[in-house]
Amino acid sequence: MPLLDHFHHPDKRRLPWSTMSQAWGVALIGWLNRHISREEFRAELNFRLGTHVEADVAELRDDDVPPGVSRNGAIATVAIPIPPAVLTLDAFFPDDIEVEIREEHDRARVVGVIELVSPANKKEANEREAFVTKCVAYLRRGIGLVIIDMVTNRLANLHNELLRVIGPPGTQVLDGVPTYVVGYRPIHRRESERNQIEVWPYPAVVGQPIPTVPLGLRGGPTVLLDLEGTYTAAIESTGL
Repeated sequence: MPLLDHFHHPDKRRLPWSTMSQAWGVALIGWLNRHISREEFRAELNFRLGTHVEADVAELRDDDVPPGVSRNGAIATVAIPIPPAVLTLDAFFPDDIEVEIREEHDRARVVGVIELVSPANKKEANEREAFVTKCVAYLRRGIGLVIIDMVTNRLANLHNELLRVIGPPGTQVLDGVPTYVVGYRPIHRRESERNQIEVWPYPAVVGQPIPTVPLGLRGGPTVLLDLEGTYTAAIESTGL
């Protein structure tokens, strides 16, 4: 199925991208677990929206009493009183919509990640920076990465911003391309003793099939992700 514009649908039907991205993530998990060795690797979905994270962190009102003191003025029973913060900074909690591929015998070892970009990831400079920083951390650990960006209502290009961090000046970017898929494979070349990152950037054009992209698994094979087939499966499962 050709790529739809999930943010500017002509008949005003809007399937929330959070729902569509979850469905696509589930389809990717199913495809991966059928095409990689189940004895060696397992794919799973991590879905965390910033708004959901906020509900899990400590909540304080502006009129909260100092730590160690109860509201009636008595000293609260605490083992060690918490001192006032030295510094308070504004913070945001970014969206994480990603498929992780882990080693079956060592569930803590991530070998590949597929990031599905959310509108919030592209909204503000600090949110884009947080997304890029996360991706850089994966690549510097030798973890294969794929970025899927189908967000049409914000035009920032996170691949280009990532290249500005990991690439030399003048590295080729996707100029004027708001939607795209990119594969990144960290490798070590024995002959030259060089560490490198191979990159496969492809525009994803609304109304056209979604390109196939390589996903390199750390210490394992490189697979060609069937983004078109899994996208179609996600569309069909949501009834769009």
